[in-house]
Amino acid sequence: MASAVPVLSRDDERIGAGFPVVSELESLLPGGRLRPGSAVSVGRDLPLLLALAAPAAAEAGAWAVVGLPQLGVLAAESMGLNIGTGLWVDRPGKRWPEVVATLAEAVPVLLLGPLGPATGRQARRLAAVLRRTGAVVLTTGAWEGAELRMAVTSSRWEGVGEGHGLLRARRVQVSATGRGAAGGAPRTVRLWLPGPDGRACPFDNDPNPMNTPVDAPPAAPSEARRGLHVVG
Repeated sequence: MASAVPVLSRDDERIGAGFPVVSELESLLPGGRLRPGSAVSVGRDLPLLLALAAPAAAEAGAWAVVGLPQLGVLAAESMGLNIGTGLWVDRPGKRWPEVVATLAEAVPVLLLGPLGPATGRQARRLAAVLRRTGAVVLTTGAWEGAELRMAVTSSRWEGVGEGHGLLRARRVQVSATGRGAAGGAPRTVRLWLPGPDGRACPFDNDPNPMNTPVDAPPAAPSEARRGLHVVG
């Protein structure tokens, strides 16, 4: 089966190589892009996962989500993902490393839930498949050998005041640490995630929030999905 994207050397640090990300997150990645064949962990924050994935998936033309049955169409679409080019495998089971390796042969951008640990042999095989195909893994779980680890270190929802109203936008601080080309001192950015339109945007695009912030965990509603859908 053909590789998902052209294969690049692990030492290739050219600016512009790899997949794009939203401009607000560019400073967290080496070269401002997702390096082909790499894995990035985002903690358990679904909006961060989707914001990171959307531009990459748009350029790649195809994406897949594995082990995130709670991810709904509206949440994915609101962050810019094209549902028509996506593939869902809700419950891959204990053989999830094989599922991910198979998908990586054809799908350039993989979004993973917390799938559990992989054995050393499985982890090495997955790393080899990613290097060969150039696919990228973005995961809310732990990933052995992840090049970059991101996390929302603080967040504040805006929109609810005096005990009523609707959550409209969330101010977040995202930090990143890594190894290799992504190493060095921790890096931090602040942005709206999501902003009032459901997507990431810089703080200078102030949505004129209400005065009372509300801390709440990010949620991704589950709805009926369109397009290709595989239930494992």
